[in-house]
Amino acid sequence: MKLLFIENRHKTYFFEAIANQLAKKDHDIYWLTQNKQFLPSDRFKNLIIDYPSYNLNGFRKDEGVEEVIESDRQVNHFNKTNTSYFYYYNDKIKKYLSEIKPDFVFGESTAFHELLTIYNCKKLNILYLNPSTSRFPIGRFSFYKYNTLEPYLGSKEILQKEEAVETINQVVDRKIVPDYMKPISVSDKSKAKDKILKIYSYFSGEKYNTPSPILKYKIERQKRKNIEFWNQSAEIEIEDNSTFKLLYPLQMQPEANIDVWGKKHRNQKKLIQEIYEALPINAILYLKPNPKSKYELTDELISYVHKQDKIKALHHSVKMDVVLPKVDLVITVTGTIAIECIFSNKPVVTLIKTINNLAENCIYIKDLKKDLKSIIYLVENKKFKTLNEQEKITFINILNSTSYRGKVSDPFTDKSCISKRNIKDLVEAFEAIINTND
Repeated sequence: MKLLFIENRHKTYFFEAIANQLAKKDHDIYWLTQNKQFLPSDRFKNLIIDYPSYNLNGFRKDEGVEEVIESDRQVNHFNKTNTSYFYYYNDKIKKYLSEIKPDFVFGESTAFHELLTIYNCKKLNILYLNPSTSRFPIGRFSFYKYNTLEPYLGSKEILQKEEAVETINQVVDRKIVPDYMKPISVSDKSKAKDKILKIYSYFSGEKYNTPSPILKYKIERQKRKNIEFWNQSAEIEIEDNSTFKLLYPLQMQPEANIDVWGKKHRNQKKLIQEIYEALPINAILYLKPNPKSKYELTDELISYVHKQDKIKALHHSVKMDVVLPKVDLVITVTGTIAIECIFSNKPVVTLIKTINNLAENCIYIKDLKKDLKSIIYLVENKKFKTLNEQEKITFINILNSTSYRGKVSDPFTDKSCISKRNIKDLVEAFEAIINTND
């Protein structure tokens, strides 16, 4: 089989550990590299895209490329204005894919060169898979198709009742958290080396996934100020009264969860405004910031929130396990909170349709203005669906059977991801995918 992997900074070395084992099984391994500072081993067939010159012109506008630009974090968060390089990379990627004709492409769906690869894979009918945590049960991941949250195949493993119930209770009691939420332990020395590498990378020509160090410093400084400003007037608890309480947990940005998978709602200030305008008279909207807030807390969002009497900002110190029991309904785009609500029987609606909507107490709504009031009516009148124990077991087994054992991460933030045991699990999963005749 011809397998193409996509470079993604430190994630490259995680994929490389998998590719090393797959190469021993006579698979033909290729790499597509955008950032030259993160080249995989010479043993593979490296397809390195040279950094473009700034004299780019003559590219015909393409709707698919323009959609990628809409999701790009450099454009959305780092003031990138000249986007002609997208067309340069698009042509190079299209050429490589057409020449190699890989059977599978593996990579993330985050950086612009990955999204362009996904766009071209769709056009050429090549399967692009993004191995990523399936959130729950922990220690598992799914192969998500292209730039979606739709899992491809799965282990078909089923948890026995006792283990399933224990896992569900651990989620409800917040005794376990998804792998990606666990604390990261990186030494100051490693962080400094990484920062130097990124700066060197930028001045060596990689200005397309790496922002200007000066601009990054200014934006990080503004981020800290915005977090402080948010907390200054934020609530530290939810009022105990009869008002109907909605909760929208802000999703961190930049992050594929909302910038790519939930792209329709990536402008969270606009989304909050839409929720607010759809509120009935007797409702209050609570906003819980992400504990690791980044650039989603914009000046415009904070200003808008502070002007609305029916919107309450919660302090960063307020924990979800304190908030969740006190609210009546949760609204999320693609957040993990949806799974927690399903098992807790807390009414929840999502704004993007995912596997979570297979649970009957997790409702996808397409039109906030049209549908939100009817959902609130169901909750107020105790008509919102709740799951019994067996229905919860069925759902946890949907998540389990569409995923595989293994932790997906990168060795910079989590060295255990390249342990022999984890790589063995990952390779088995990759092999199951590659060898299927589905």
